[in-house]
Amino acid sequence: MNLILTVFILEVAVLFIFGDVGREGGKEKEVWFQLGPIAVEKHGMELESIGKVEKYHLDNTPADKGTFWAIDIRPVKMMLLVDALLVFAAILASLSLRKIPGRLQGSIEIVVDFFRSIIKETLGEHGDRHMPTLLTLFFFLWISNIMGIIPFLEEPTRDLNIILGHMLVMIFLVHFEAIRIKGIKAYIHEYFQPFFIMAPLNMIGEVSKGISLSFRLFGNISGGAIIIIVISYLIKYTVLPVGLNLFFGLFVGTIQAFVFTMLSMTYIAVAVAE
Repeated sequence: MNLILTVFILEVAVLFIFGDVGREGGKEKEVWFQLGPIAVEKHGMELESIGKVEKYHLDNTPADKGTFWAIDIRPVKMMLLVDALLVFAAILASLSLRKIPGRLQGSIEIVVDFFRSIIKETLGEHGDRHMPTLLTLFFFLWISNIMGIIPFLEEPTRDLNIILGHMLVMIFLVHFEAIRIKGIKAYIHEYFQPFFIMAPLNMIGEVSKGISLSFRLFGNISGGAIIIIVISYLIKYTVLPVGLNLFFGLFVGTIQAFVFTMLSMTYIAVAVAE
């Protein structure tokens, strides 16, 4: 609770100091209230990546044109920042482990034990093999989803390419495990169950898994960001958009990271079931 309150106050302060980012150039700010010579103005929040996208072109295309080979720089920077935070946190945690855990270690152990119990119950003997992957996936998505509550940062998962990348990795893992456990013949045979004509529908079903897995996360993160900016531009008020930002970042972001991880685990469980 103290952390949420601190972030809330920090976001409000940043909007008051850098509030001109939420208005169009050339327009005067609206005054919220005035105390003598001090005028407190209304401010809004905006999504820089929607209007201004910094791209790097692998094929030397001019910067003002978009191509298939263009890379959005800002989401990549945010993703690398999340990776660096995870690596740093892992090193720090390994060096500070204690037999009698403190509050931070105790909180992390609760989360790890919670996931271990779910994964072991769902995957059975295969749980230990996939525990590190699923836990890393959750923490990466969770940190990515809540990064938007920190001023001047944005969620990497707001970019569909990053989400599709994670989806492709998990879908590859699902099919790899199915082939490893069942063998290639049994794996292919499943597509023709319960009878031969069902093969196209079964293939479409496999493709739909990846689509639903990725677009659910993308829709919730991007949708929350768009709702914040729309309300911000409508009322030009600081507290409500910041509160919504915390809600979508902390609550919705946590739920969506958990859902993505649990669905990935479920797909693996179905793939390895004999």
